Amino acid sequence: MSTRFASARWALPFCIASGLVLNGAGLASAQQAEDWSKVVEAAKREGKMVIFSSLVHPAFTAAIDAFRAKYGIAVDVLIGKNPAEVRERIRVAVQSGKPSADAVFGSEALTTIRYNEDKTVEDVPSVPNAARQVSDFRTKAPIVPSITIPYGFLINTDLVKPEDEPKSWKDLLDPKWKGKILMHDPRSNGAGHIFFIATWNKLGQDYAKKLAAQDPTLTVTGQEANRRIARGEFPIYVGVGLTDILQLKGLPVKVVPPAEGCPYVLYGVSMVTDGAHPNAAKLFADFNTSDEAATIYARAGFSVGLEEVRSHAPADMKSIVECKLLGTTDPSGQDEALNNAKALYK
Repeated sequence: MSTRFASARWALPFCIASGLVLNGAGLASAQQAEDWSKVVEAAKREGKMVIFSSLVHPAFTAAIDAFRAKYGIAVDVLIGKNPAEVRERIRVAVQSGKPSADAVFGSEALTTIRYNEDKTVEDVPSVPNAARQVSDFRTKAPIVPSITIPYGFLINTDLVKPEDEPKSWKDLLDPKWKGKILMHDPRSNGAGHIFFIATWNKLGQDYAKKLAAQDPTLTVTGQEANRRIARGEFPIYVGVGLTDILQLKGLPVKVVPPAEGCPYVLYGVSMVTDGAHPNAAKLFADFNTSDEAATIYARAGFSVGLEEVRSHAPADMKSIVECKLLGTTDPSGQDEALNNAKALYK
């Protein structure tokens, strides 16, 4: 299999115009270009692939449709109810010697767990488009990164005047918001845990204590929380996936990317151990990081790793796509972070 994600994959820039890999002296590497053309040819011979994900979103579907159209490769998508189900189904399939999927479109953190503990994903493949990603998308996890899901605030525009809108994490500490904030529960996995660990690490423990002292109402149901804000039950919801705004058009709500940055989840494609269609999966990993796929995701509000695509994001999505990334989860520190949250939110 190919080299680890943290190795030379980032050392060699790619020529965007020609698609050829360049060496350190700036000369096109014909051998590497030839090697990639062989991957494309082998993928077309395989003719199909199966990908597993718990992300149900029209943009993901559109990216797969574009891949099918470009390469003529059939793609079956297996959707799990949640990341835990995806992990277990892949683990059982790999242990049986009959993997049911070739790739997974999943998060950086869970892919790391599958790699280190379950041994169900392989070392990350080297693909041309990956080297074009901005630095925020570079990771040691065995995935080819594609998008981030950024989190921030959802406000009811009937209840919050423009001049009173919280534009930063620190604005949430204003006494006028005490007892009026709906918040995704930081004591459990999900959006609450993600923003808790990001703000704890970047803004400090004192900030976390002051936010808890605002007496927020906790929830674990993101979509219902969005509706509660739209109905006017609360003026602010902390922990909304900013891409949710597309589902809320026409309602008196607005998403706000916090000024200090957005907590996020990095998503990408990983290769299932001993998958039946490794070349097709590798080709999809590359395509899912291409200009074509990145444009699809950016139009839906996901942050993408290609600067040239970010800069041309639709006006109504630009602040989301270009949101500075504040921080994300770390599997090795997850239990400690959850315990810290439980100590503050009782």
